[in-house]
Formats: sequence, C-alpha cells, structure tokens
Amino acid sequence: MLLFFDIDGTLFDDDRHLPDSVRPAMEAAQRNGHQLIINTGRTLCNMDHRLDCLPLDGWIMGCGTRIIYHEKTLQSMEYEPEASMRLRNLFLELGIPAVYECDTALYFDPRSPAHPAMKGFREFAVRKGIHREITENDPEFRAVKMFCFADSSQIAELEKETAAVGMPYTSIDRWPEGWEMVPAGYSKGKGIDILREKLDMKAEECYAFGDSRNDLTMLEHAGHSIAMGNATDDVKAVCSYVTDRPENDGIEKAMKHFGLI
Repeated sequence: MLLFFDIDGTLFDDDRHLPDSVRPAMEAAQRNGHQLIINTGRTLCNMDHRLDCLPLDGWIMGCGTRIIYHEKTLQSMEYEPEASMRLRNLFLELGIPAVYECDTALYFDPRSPAHPAMKGFREFAVRKGIHREITENDPEFRAVKMFCFADSSQIAELEKETAAVGMPYTSIDRWPEGWEMVPAGYSKGKGIDILREKLDMKAEECYAFGDSRNDLTMLEHAGHSIAMGNATDDVKAVCSYVTDRPENDGIEKAMKHFGLI
C-alpha cells in the first residue's frame, strides 16, 4: 500500500509538535510492507528536519510541483527568473500582497502592499533562515507557488491574468482572504496519480491522511481517505474515515483501524 501524509495539522499538531506515537506507527507500517510518502504544500526550502527520523520512501512537495521517490526526482516545476518577474509584476499591478514559496527561499516583495498577516510569515522565514527579499537580478527567484491575501474578486482576476500570459494559476481558499496559489495542472492529488502509476498501483491501494483544504485533491485521489480530528468540516465530509487529533495519536489510531499496523 501507499500511505500519503500531509505535515501541518496531520503529522504535526497545532503547536507544530511531532507526537511521540507517529514514528513507531510509521516504522510498523513500513515493516508491514507499506510505502510512506509525505504529501505537502511546503516547497523544498521549507522542509522540517524533525521529519528526518521518519522512514519515508518519497516526497510530494509544493502541492505536486516536485515529486521525489527514493531520492530520485520524478517531477520538478518552477518558472525561470524572467517569467517569475512577470508573475511578480501581475501581483503588484493587482495590489495583491504575496509570499513567494520558491524552492530556495520564501521571497517577500519590498514593493508589495502591506498586510497584517505578512508579519508572521516574515518572522517564520527569518527564524528558519529562508527569508529573502525580491531584487531585480536574483537568479534564484524562481516562482513555484504563492500564498497571498486578497478578496475573491481579486483572486478571480489574478487567475484570469496569469492564464492570459501563459502561466496559469489556480487558487485554494485557506482562510478568510488567505489563498494558496498553485500552478494549474498541479495538485497533491495529481502527485498521487503520478506516483501510483509509476509503481503500477491502484487508487484502492492508496491511503491519504489530511486536515485542510489543500488536502482535498489528495483525499479524493486516494481509495481510502482519512481526516484528522482537527480537520475542517469540508475535509471530513469527503473522507471515508475521521480519526483523532494528531496529539491524541490520530495517525496511529487510523493505521490500526485500517489494519495497516
């Protein structure tokens, strides 16, 4: 079986702690012949080394924009610097504040409109050592996905304009006026499809564990979908099973429920 895990709110609890039960449960699952894959919205720069202790077979990162299986990269998507600057100019023209989640760093735009939530993003990036300001000639500014702050009409216009310049993006509504922008055609669910097709496995042989709206495609593309106890109601509604919260051993309990361990 293939087991796919979101990170934040799924493996980590709301305080970003990794519960003690996660590692033994995952090790038991691997001993039983299952393969374990992280499936996250985080890009390459934002991996958490606390996950290094887990027995992982692969990674789907950036909502499917990068796929790694047994240390081999199967898919990698990012825009060249010139195209990335065109995307940046669209955000500026529309007056939409954004964090650019690149593989090398989290980029912040000194010309971007201010937004109260940006302070927390900056503090996080500085603390992790992945903060960078956009400059005109940075060869490592290669756009992958973004997190932005706007109303729904601005997001509709952004989707329209990115498509018009041949770099279409789709939006995921994460919280009021907070949106994850992902390159069109990429998703956590599409990442599952690519990996299982490579391994010649059926959707019924896939288990997905998640808690938030950017997990919906992942949960829909797996034969068995598990919502964490802290998941949003729309996530719970599409899942075949609702387990406990991460800090209450939700991962371990779900694996036992399905006979994976």
